[in-house]
Amino acid sequence: SLIFSAPQSLTCSAFFVLRLKTHVSCALSLSERFELRGPAVPVFVFPGEDAVLPCYLSPDISAEDLEIRWFREDYYKPVCLYESGWYNFEGQNPAYRDRAGLFLQELHRGNVSLTLRDVRRSDHGQYKCYVVSKQVEDEAIIDLGVRALGSQPSVSLHSPGGDQAQLLCRSEGWFPQPAVIWTDRDGNEVTSQPPTVDTDSQGLLSVSSYIPVKQESNIFSCLVRSALPEPDWGSQLHIPSEY
Repeated sequence: SLIFSAPQSLTCSAFFVLRLKTHVSCALSLSERFELRGPAVPVFVFPGEDAVLPCYLSPDISAEDLEIRWFREDYYKPVCLYESGWYNFEGQNPAYRDRAGLFLQELHRGNVSLTLRDVRRSDHGQYKCYVVSKQVEDEAIIDLGVRALGSQPSVSLHSPGGDQAQLLCRSEGWFPQPAVIWTDRDGNEVTSQPPTVDTDSQGLLSVSSYIPVKQESNIFSCLVRSALPEPDWGSQLHIPSEY
């Protein structure tokens, strides 16, 4: 954040003696000194929903005459740009055309939050809220999490060939990638290979995980855990001593 110090107020006057009726006075207030405030935690939404990425001036001075720029990696391809009292669509990231905007009627209260309509999986990630005036500029970073809770995992016995049988755990329709955890009947975690991850045409992820099984009775559980604060999905399969 960059904040430039200046006197709290500046008053200027001009008197024109030859024109007695001309009296000009002006007062320049530097009360627009501000910082940006955003949430400390990510904003989570499902695909197709609308999202609001909160960002506010502190103190809550008017932002109507300020430059407000929301962007991701590329400063020069903004998600949304407002300057000189108008939206500026020149150079806008085409992925956000007709989807991104501000709460124009809230600008006078210092509300520079971004509204994003019809969220897509590609919208997932970091956004920067950048506001600049003649004296001050500041930036806040807001994370958007686009989530999808996948299917309950299926567990099946799989014989790829050879002597060692395997259990397969599979679940579809996730975003972002979940963790896969195997446990035995005693709740002990069973070591598995890193899961195989596939992406479908909609950008959703399918995970497949294998563990070897011995010829002894046991009950194995497969837990698929979201990377986001969501309930876990679990399934289990009983393996008899002879299979």
